[in-house]
Amino acid sequence: MKKIYLRFFLLLITVFLSIFILLTYCTGMKNPDRPIPAENEESNFITVQDGLKIFVYEFAPVGDFKNNIYAISGITGINHKSEKDIIELLSNNKNRIVVIHPRGTGYSEGSRGDTSPESIIEDYCEIIEGDSSFFYADKKIILFGHSMSCAFALELAARLRSIDGLILVNPPYRLKPAKGMSPGFFVYMKYIGYFVFAPHSPVVNMAGDPSAIMDKSDRIESELRNNDSLLVKYFSMRCMAESKRLMDAMVENAKEADIPLLLLHGENDNIVDRSGCDEIFSVWKGQNKRFELIKGGSHGKSTVIRSAEVISKWIERL
Repeated sequence: MKKIYLRFFLLLITVFLSIFILLTYCTGMKNPDRPIPAENEESNFITVQDGLKIFVYEFAPVGDFKNNIYAISGITGINHKSEKDIIELLSNNKNRIVVIHPRGTGYSEGSRGDTSPESIIEDYCEIIEGDSSFFYADKKIILFGHSMSCAFALELAARLRSIDGLILVNPPYRLKPAKGMSPGFFVYMKYIGYFVFAPHSPVVNMAGDPSAIMDKSDRIESELRNNDSLLVKYFSMRCMAESKRLMDAMVENAKEADIPLLLLHGENDNIVDRSGCDEIFSVWKGQNKRFELIKGGSHGKSTVIRSAEVISKWIERL
């Protein structure tokens, strides 16, 4: 028995030494530098408390608008140009949409691939509460989150005052093993090595492997994400660990969320397990809540697009 334990110990030491040697010569993956808006491109930067400049995009219908909808994004960021279809859908020629490039993503300043989610949330709070429209008594405030950004939206709902509604699409409280997105055993071992020896080096590919993704619409989105300069692709283990804690907190935040909820889940979502959505919905504190299983919806945009009428009617009834 002692020999078995000794062999296991030696094997473990060998594995970690191999990873250490690997990391000595490999400092992680390189994300592209921050792109700069073209001279003819609309740009609006807000300087936050620690001096970083954060890019904010605003889309509003001509004339007056009914509601403010803040499209929340997570650590990968958002391309307000390629998401124009979703922005217009949420606006429905009635609502003002605000899109913020989180620090370290898009046009915003900050470390790319090693940004703390807590810093992103603090930026959101500062920018949203500093938005003059946030205080209009006749304008409702709605947060919109999709996938990982649902965790950010839920955390914001817990911190911000005067939130009138929350739209969550495919919140990833429980995940399925997904081809093209879930790492294999040896990749996990590499991640463990980075977590121990190089926690700030970007290594985790959040864009996925398009060639292995089964759903056609999700595969196309993954291909676009892999080549989008406004989105960040590789992340440090420190950033991933903090993001995981935020996702794990979704149910606890839901227990305290006494605001109207619209939760949407695509029936063909190959990444998010419906049981996690059901749990968030079941523990939601507020009684004004609605769950919709979207027929034909995948993990990506298709669920939102197929939900256009549901979203529009829910906003009208707030």
